[in-house]
Amino acid sequence: MKTLRGKRIYFFGIGGVSMSALAIMLKNWGFEVAGSDERGGRGTQILQKEGIDVDFQLNEDEIRVADVIVASSAIKADDPHMLFAKRYAKEVWTRGELLGWVSSHFEKVIAVAGSHGKTTTTAMIYEILWLAGKNPTLHLGGFRVQDGLNYHFGGEEFFVTEACEYHNNFLSLHPHISVVTNVEKEHMDFFKTFSNQLSAFEQFKRQSEIVVEDCGSLCAKNIQHDQKGGLMFSLCDKDVKIMDLHLRICEEVNTQNCIFAYLAAKRLKISDCIIKQALENFAGVAVRFESKSCPHFNTVICDYAHHPTELAKAISTAKKIFKEKQLVTIFQPHTFSRTKTLLPQFVSVFENLPCPVFFKTYSAREQPCEGLSGSQLCQIVEKTNQNARYFDDFEGLFQFLQGFSKEETALLFLGAGDLPDILHKNSFIE
Repeated sequence: MKTLRGKRIYFFGIGGVSMSALAIMLKNWGFEVAGSDERGGRGTQILQKEGIDVDFQLNEDEIRVADVIVASSAIKADDPHMLFAKRYAKEVWTRGELLGWVSSHFEKVIAVAGSHGKTTTTAMIYEILWLAGKNPTLHLGGFRVQDGLNYHFGGEEFFVTEACEYHNNFLSLHPHISVVTNVEKEHMDFFKTFSNQLSAFEQFKRQSEIVVEDCGSLCAKNIQHDQKGGLMFSLCDKDVKIMDLHLRICEEVNTQNCIFAYLAAKRLKISDCIIKQALENFAGVAVRFESKSCPHFNTVICDYAHHPTELAKAISTAKKIFKEKQLVTIFQPHTFSRTKTLLPQFVSVFENLPCPVFFKTYSAREQPCEGLSGSQLCQIVEKTNQNARYFDDFEGLFQFLQGFSKEETALLFLGAGDLPDILHKNSFIE
């Protein structure tokens, strides 16, 4: 394993949710940390509050004096930042390599991987360990609703981390417990084939002491929503009830996340009483079916769903909770390649909705030529659903939404891009 040499660490893409958490951890350990990022957002705001400088344009001087560069997977080899790093012969680490190095300082790593649900499951496991008095350290690919943070500094025994498969980042981890929530076709811009993706997950599991990937005989029964949108169900082992749970979060997919968190906690010999209390205290992760205050509509939800499976589940939950309202879905595709690779599944999700709206693609690391745009997706859906609409700016979208009733409409904003930030900047949501 690599060892960080020197004290000056500079991050390319420091504002990313994982990168910002790692940067703050290094600063807490005594390193001199700074970085660059083209976008603003919550990650950069947290960094600045922690006293970490963020450059929003190329800063050659910072690259020149850095001892080590850490580069986000979104930064390509021909990016000007990488070219400067090469010119000065800098040692460049990937985000995954740094996460592996950080994790090596803890006795027991609990890592959660999977195509869906890993952020929420990671946060649930952290909540259980914290309530159990284990003083865990947390690295999260999202922001906890409780404190708005994507990290927590605890002791040196437990490190709870989200484990992302993109660019094989999770293969830098050697977990005590790994949780694999599910595996679906994803990140084909990197993996190329589903077989390659499956092979990476198999390698991740081989590197783990204990693997939790099957719910076994555990299941959720008697699933209901309360009047405030909370989720109630019984956690059962076949027909034997283990506990009743009343969650503060509402998506039914969280029954599965709870089961994985429960199984991981039982491996650590945590009592059912503590697990129940922790799960019922859990307030969720930001932009996971999160209700937003809006001066223009009474019911506005933002959800991170960006894969067809996640979209279908979020829409299904919204239909159940807001069954007496007109549901309007606004989807911002995340990357051009994902839209192209999973096109039939995307079309299947939206072709029968009463009012599917599409927003300009969040390109992240890609160029339009690498796949299909949100506009093209809308045109394809429109062939079978003439109600489909597309907008590439907030002004057009806002004007369209003004045609709906404030009281009788539920707006469901979907996607892993910057649309929630755009809504916030334009005072559409608080």
